Amino acid sequence: MANRSDVATRRARACTALLAQVHAITDKEGITPSALHAIKLRLVALAKRAELFSLADFAMPEAQGRTHPLLLEDNDGHGLYLTISLPGKEAAPHDHGIWCVNAGIAGCERNVLYRRTDNGSKPGVASVMQVGEVLVAPGNGMAMADHDIHSTEVVGAEPSVTLALYGYALARFPSVTWFHPAFSSVRTTPSRRHAA
Repeated sequence: MANRSDVATRRARACTALLAQVHAITDKEGITPSALHAIKLRLVALAKRAELFSLADFAMPEAQGRTHPLLLEDNDGHGLYLTISLPGKEAAPHDHGIWCVNAGIAGCERNVLYRRTDNGSKPGVASVMQVGEVLVAPGNGMAMADHDIHSTEVVGAEPSVTLALYGYALARFPSVTWFHPAFSSVRTTPSRRHAA
């Protein structure tokens, strides 16, 4: 059995190799649906290497969820994380403002996908409609482009453990837009990006 130091070294190498593959894809075709699909396939393949992501190496959440940085690039580079969410954790429909790709390691997270149906002309008012659903679980993942909208809910009795790759590290996220379908309302949280 490999010791934790060996596993951490192998995990770091695998994460570095993944981001090299991601850059090769995006350098060739930009951020397109086919590029995001190719990135998703590689992230799912990494998530299948569960021996690299033992929960013994990552603190469990004290509340609903916890995000562990695996590899953060400098400046406007990507952020790769391991996320642990407890059963029942949910997030209302939201738009990250940046592309992201998720892949399941353990448990199951239901992602409901939405499309905005109003024209955005009234501040604080928005309507969305459900257009799909994806279960992020072992062997499966999902990719979302800039301004795609989704909600999440951890289903089942075990925590959801996923890999999440974002176009920017979380500390440099643009504004996140939250939708409240029952009230046809919308609000935006401030950007985490630093002023240039």
